[in-house]
Amino acid sequence: MGGSASLLRAIGPDQDLADTDEPLTEAWPAWRLFRHLDGIPGIGRTKASKAMARKRPRLVPIYDRVVGRVTATKCSQWAPLRAALQQDDFALVQRLRRLRRLAGLSPRVTVLRVLDVIAWMDGDDGRRNTAVLAAKTS
Repeated sequence: MGGSASLLRAIGPDQDLADTDEPLTEAWPAWRLFRHLDGIPGIGRTKASKAMARKRPRLVPIYDRVVGRVTATKCSQWAPLRAALQQDDFALVQRLRRLRRLAGLSPRVTVLRVLDVIAWMDGDDGRRNTAVLAAKTS
């Protein structure tokens, strides 16, 4: 299977998930790295996705139960998320960039991190008020 470092190198440099055209199959190096990390005792899906997102922030979304529930995906969220980001001439990417700007965040904060936070806030049992974000984007 290969070690974590060799799998990370096989993924290549960071790139936007929306722009990648690689087939997101089990053979994709990112999937292989995810499975490798997930198989380490004490890591699990969430920690694996966070570690990968730290190294490839534009390519790898963070996965946890809340995000999975909001996006209606399991840990295999890459393909449906990429499709959503590409839909309607990248409309979601543009909206996430606009939200990032409205929030006063640096362009270094990736659109995937903006999406992660919004999904988590929305799915956190209503404890956060996302109506303000919705109102600003209308």
